[in-house]
Amino acid sequence: MQSLPPALIRFLSGGLLSSSLLISAQKSQAQAGISGPAPGVICDQAGPTCYGRQGPSIGLTQTYFGLIAANRLTAELRERPTSNDFRLSNGTVCELGRSACWSDGWQRAQLDAKLTQQLFGALPTSASGSGSGLQGLQVPKAGVVCDPGGQLCYDQAGLSLGLTREYFGAFAEQAALRNLGGQAPPRQFALSNGSACDLTARTCWSDGWGRQQPNAALSSQLFGPPPGGESSSTSGSNSGGNNVTTKTAQCSLTRWFKPLYRGSCELREIRGGRGSRLEVSLQDGVGYTISKPRGGSYQISDSKGSIWPLQVRDQGRMITFIWSDRVLSVTPEKAPSSGSSLGQLIDGLLGQ
Repeated sequence: MQSLPPALIRFLSGGLLSSSLLISAQKSQAQAGISGPAPGVICDQAGPTCYGRQGPSIGLTQTYFGLIAANRLTAELRERPTSNDFRLSNGTVCELGRSACWSDGWQRAQLDAKLTQQLFGALPTSASGSGSGLQGLQVPKAGVVCDPGGQLCYDQAGLSLGLTREYFGAFAEQAALRNLGGQAPPRQFALSNGSACDLTARTCWSDGWGRQQPNAALSSQLFGPPPGGESSSTSGSNSGGNNVTTKTAQCSLTRWFKPLYRGSCELREIRGGRGSRLEVSLQDGVGYTISKPRGGSYQISDSKGSIWPLQVRDQGRMITFIWSDRVLSVTPEKAPSSGSSLGQLIDGLLGQ
């Protein structure tokens, strides 16, 4: 048999080696990152977890990662509230309400077109995600807003399974119920036209969680006209007899040292009315109220009305709240102008 020339052997060997390295690199990248095994599906090896257009999916996770991964996800979903968005291990955040994924995470300024199309099948109508008034929404009657993009209906108490069934059918109701995972509907929610609403503030905003552009039409449709025609809630304004000051912050929430949330949050210092209190709202819809009854100690309550005694640790720029099996750490994005620590300001607010 005639031997091949040495130059040809080196060429073929180099090509085979390059192909082998390329395949190895591609496999390594798929194993360490995000993949899209089918339209409408994103899988994250870091979980491992797979997501569909309704969020984390136990069925898809079992299909692509096996039963052990599916059982782990089942246990996790029982312990955490369902959110309208989720964060992937590469930092990308996907919002179900807007049908969009953002490569810059909670900043939501850089649309990840590839992942958005992979998961939702198309890009949102507006790259900025910003909506206007009631555009893109259905308002079948006063006090009701229905979102065709999410197949969900809301009233002044938040997500309504009954209204969702009435206007979108039983399948949509069951999908919404599965997404709740046994938890109460969140106090904050985003809509597919880019607007966001906060039940505690009784206000909606056209620019989502930026909260710089109040959506008067949507707020009025959902919560009714504000008394005296005044804005229902504005940072530093009087709302229903309350003086409300709003600050942005970074929050992390853990349960038995297991991370439940890390990202942006909002602090609302409320004085008057029912007494002074501090409200902490996470962007996944979870909210807590911190108060101090007269003659008592600090306590914290959630949206379900459960109340626990609270330990408060002032760490200068950051303050930590400890109760039950959870730890919430809060760091304001801007230091207090007075020079006082956040803990000192809370002491002053709640009369410690």
